[in-house]
Amino acid sequence: MAQGAARAARSGAGRRSVLRRAALWIGSIAFCSLTLPLFGQGEPREPGAGATPHKVYETTSRGGLRYTWVVPAEPAPAGERALTILLHGTGLDYRWGHANHPAGKFRPNDVVISVDGTSPAADGSRLFLGEKKDVDAFHELLVELRERFAVDRVFLYGHSQGGFFVAYYAGERPEDIAGVVAHASGAWSGSKTTGGVRDLPIVFLHGTADPVVPYTNSTGTRDHYRKQGLDLARLRRLPGYNHWPNSVRAGECLDWCAGMVAKDAAYAFSRAEELLRPKGKDSVEYQTAVDFAGAASILERFTAKSPRKLEKIPKAAASAAKALLAKVDAAGKEHRQKIQKGLRGGLRLDGGAWLGHLLAVREDFRGVPSIEELCAALSFDERAAEHAAAARRALAPWYDDRPPAAIYSAAVEEIPNAFLSDAWPVGYAEKLVEWHAAAEANAIPAKDRARFAAVEAWRRGLEEGEKAYRELWLGWK
Repeated sequence: MAQGAARAARSGAGRRSVLRRAALWIGSIAFCSLTLPLFGQGEPREPGAGATPHKVYETTSRGGLRYTWVVPAEPAPAGERALTILLHGTGLDYRWGHANHPAGKFRPNDVVISVDGTSPAADGSRLFLGEKKDVDAFHELLVELRERFAVDRVFLYGHSQGGFFVAYYAGERPEDIAGVVAHASGAWSGSKTTGGVRDLPIVFLHGTADPVVPYTNSTGTRDHYRKQGLDLARLRRLPGYNHWPNSVRAGECLDWCAGMVAKDAAYAFSRAEELLRPKGKDSVEYQTAVDFAGAASILERFTAKSPRKLEKIPKAAASAAKALLAKVDAAGKEHRQKIQKGLRGGLRLDGGAWLGHLLAVREDFRGVPSIEELCAALSFDERAAEHAAAARRALAPWYDDRPPAAIYSAAVEEIPNAFLSDAWPVGYAEKLVEWHAAAEANAIPAKDRARFAAVEAWRRGLEEGEKAYRELWLGWK
């Protein structure tokens, strides 16, 4: 099943069929989890004193769930000690976690657990399902792990199907955990947005080029959660990234969760500093901007205006946080100036690099004053909502597997009103170009061909904008 879905996701009609079934943020279980090989099993050992730090051990819970476990060499300070649990996607098992998140590098100061899915699958793998029995089984595991490891709080990181589950579990048992990261997923329609989940830091981590679970799953989920009053729900955008796990970016998102619930000012500040530290290319040769928005929201906890202000803030820490916030805002101003220079005629589809640049900073600098001021002046959020509706109209024939002429016609009709959308399926623009080059063979009417300039301007604005953005963030120190 996993291999078949992956092949379908790499081919034209098959890709559209797979994406159609996961198109909405309220979509069902992810179809596969592209991942590295499963070499994460460890030496059999029960948790206890004398374990070697950063060595992978494995055991089985009282409820029959296998898991690998790693203890830190130098735990976080008292009161901030955490247990991070890794939840795999479809077709996998407990070995996935430490195969893809190296012991000693990923969350080095946490106890890190990678656990089996709570339900068996027909192929012998494990699944995390959105059912009461799965929630109960996972809760029992958490109770046991808290007994075995001396930790103050628990964070969950789920990838693909595991990501859907952690969002679901956060709604069902928010008292069990301190924050969640849902990677390459979104949330199931039954995930609760009332009660204690409203106080949990939640990150939807997603690559814009995910061919398995569309990026729109996470943008839509974040928007829905925020509308429901979950102001700690956020999106971490990975431009051009696929469906693979990424231990560096997952670790950063967990750092944000830790920074937002930290009680110790020094520890909170250290998490913000970590988010702002350039890390270069990671183990899968991927590189992106630092998490400006995430760091800024932690640093705001040192200010009087924050509803989550830290209780005990040394003067030196407050001063350092203020200076770092100013530095992030200054970076935002640099981006704003470059964008404004290209926005000679306002938010018009003109092929300018401002387009891709603005879409990127809207997410990466969300909450930073310099970018919030720009977006307010442009009424960007209101316009983007209108464009999202137009994008849905444009994509309806794509997800319905209509003939190329119908998809092409909808694109040239709606893209002039949808270019501020940041969520398009993998391969969509490339197919439009391909079909335009073979317009007669694809029975595309001349009247539609005549409007293709809008598609070209849209693609150029996105591509050049990402380049312009990259040039600036590469200079961050």
